[in-house]
Amino acid sequence: MQRHTSIGTIHGEQHHDYEVFKGIPYAQPPIGALRFKHAQLMPAWPENFYATSFGPVPIQPPNSLESFFATQDQHFPQSEDCLTLNIWRPTKPSVQPLPVIVFIYGGSFVNGHSAQELYHPHEIVKREPVIVVTLNYRLGAFGFLNWSAINSEWDANNGLSDQICALQWVRENIAQFGGDPDHITLMGQSAGAMSVAALLRMPKVRPWIKNAVMLSGILHLESPQVAQDKAHAFATLNAQHYPTTPWNELDAEAVLTLMARHQAQYGPSKGLELLYQPIDSDDIEPDYQNVNVPVLLGRTTAEGDIYIKNEQKKLAPRQFQRVLKRLGGPIPPLEDIATAQQQRDIITNWHFKAPFQQLHQALSQVTPTWQATFNWSRSDHPDYSSAYHILDMIFWMGRLDILEVHGLELTERETELRESMIRDLCHFSKHSALDGNRIYE
Repeated sequence: MQRHTSIGTIHGEQHHDYEVFKGIPYAQPPIGALRFKHAQLMPAWPENFYATSFGPVPIQPPNSLESFFATQDQHFPQSEDCLTLNIWRPTKPSVQPLPVIVFIYGGSFVNGHSAQELYHPHEIVKREPVIVVTLNYRLGAFGFLNWSAINSEWDANNGLSDQICALQWVRENIAQFGGDPDHITLMGQSAGAMSVAALLRMPKVRPWIKNAVMLSGILHLESPQVAQDKAHAFATLNAQHYPTTPWNELDAEAVLTLMARHQAQYGPSKGLELLYQPIDSDDIEPDYQNVNVPVLLGRTTAEGDIYIKNEQKKLAPRQFQRVLKRLGGPIPPLEDIATAQQQRDIITNWHFKAPFQQLHQALSQVTPTWQATFNWSRSDHPDYSSAYHILDMIFWMGRLDILEVHGLELTERETELRESMIRDLCHFSKHSALDGNRIYE
């Protein structure tokens, strides 16, 4: 199956009721002189480009959750040359250009990629006349260290620049795939939702976004001073461990080693404390006052349960206090954070629920805003006994096969919930509205 476009012929995969084009390079490879700089748009792809396999995934440390949210173990090669996107579309002909959903994955800005099985959206495009685009962006120090504090010719927020570049590519090229470039819904979960929030607050980018979906992630921009301090700490570690190797000659494994040693200075945080994240800059507005894009905000009712799974996984109470203090939160007495359940509840209520309500209040004053609360669980299976962080993505993406592989016997309740969540997502993407808030359970 192939498409003839203005920037070349592209070959994709043809399935029974959907097509997919994988691994399309949207930006010039961020290597060599571009290694620590903002993404630059890929002007064209090679003639007869075969988009039949995912591109390499961004450089990142191991992620145990990836296999948990999959039907099989898969290992994808990592590379700094990772800036690719994937286009999923229905095969059913459409007279009108299709609305487009661009999805940004989460993973605390250090993990995640678009080849991850959870993020294969074929179940969406099989059911609804929409196009879904998934993309890779640089992670960890590559994407979110303030490299400009190390070398004035380098940049900060490189990961955000990747997302912006991908959006620009979609705007310029999605019509070749039957999509409407003026009807883009930007969707993200966790760190992806924080990315969506940052992009909504960028006057350059906001006009490109028709609707926004932010699931389980509240943006708190890193202050320039803290970002500079982190960059200097990273440079100090580099001087200690690789004193004779220029930055551009450090291999990816060395950068991962520096990231691990950088994290060790803070101690464990279960992913609550983001060592790397979007940095406040002149390009990003300080609040949501100018946001005029309809927004769907989603959360789960037991977000914290995935962070502290059991008593063996809890943080030492004093370390938990240190993490909360650095996050600007309350510092409970040790006896109130001694158990796994106590720590889970604080994460759910303080780290997610309260900021979610504050964000909803701020956005609803300036733009149409809806809430979606995910409260599905199954008491008959230990892996799905509460509605924790990320679990809703299985239903938004329609990937009930992941539940089945992990031993859950599906009922009509699960299939109906999948249909209603996908239907609502696509209705919102098409019509910029829902007929009320949603509770999914």
